[in-house]
Amino acid sequence: MNLKVTFLLILAILLIMLGAGGVSAYIGYVMGREALKVVTQPDGSPEQTIDRKKPLGGNHKGLSLIEEKTILTNVYNHINSKKALADPNSFLEEEPVLNLASPGKQIAADEFPIRAQSEGITIEVIRARKEIRAVALDVSLQNKGTKPVRFLYSFLDVRDEQNRPISAIVDGLPGELPPNERKFRGTFIIPSTLLEKSRTVSLTLQDYPDQKINLQLDSIPVVSKTAAK
Repeated sequence: MNLKVTFLLILAILLIMLGAGGVSAYIGYVMGREALKVVTQPDGSPEQTIDRKKPLGGNHKGLSLIEEKTILTNVYNHINSKKALADPNSFLEEEPVLNLASPGKQIAADEFPIRAQSEGITIEVIRARKEIRAVALDVSLQNKGTKPVRFLYSFLDVRDEQNRPISAIVDGLPGELPPNERKFRGTFIIPSTLLEKSRTVSLTLQDYPDQKINLQLDSIPVVSKTAAK
């Protein structure tokens, strides 16, 4: 009699263990299936175009790819903004410094300066200089309003006369423009390789985050008249 009870007890324990194992396996299968829903198979076909704007992990969720230029520009603007707040006078009437080999040759001197105004903010392109590897636009910003204005220079829109977007590096301008009516000097640097077929460029700069200020400059010459011919 005791042997029969012992056998039934062992059998019951085995059934419980098998049941627990089956439940655990089912739970693991369900969790794995849910996790794999956000994983997509890489497209190995050379005929298919990769959609770079598609987030990692498919259409469900994931991280978006950010260009290295965007990251570097945002870091520069953040550091530049802190410098302006700590010492606003550090940007006043300073000649921009370029780490280029030549002092540069001025382009179309008779067409400068070029100005634009919006909501008490004035932007002025003082001159354009041809460097070895870039074209440098010396600019100034002035705030005649009553409140400070912030700029994120990663939002600077530069286009040539054919409306092609062009990348530019902003050097020397503060991230926040105080209302002291003083001119802050800086430089927009455009690599020459991006201007091979361009004669003029247009600039559009808006404040951040309100975007109520719209500073637009058109037909800025980036090549000399002799080169244009």
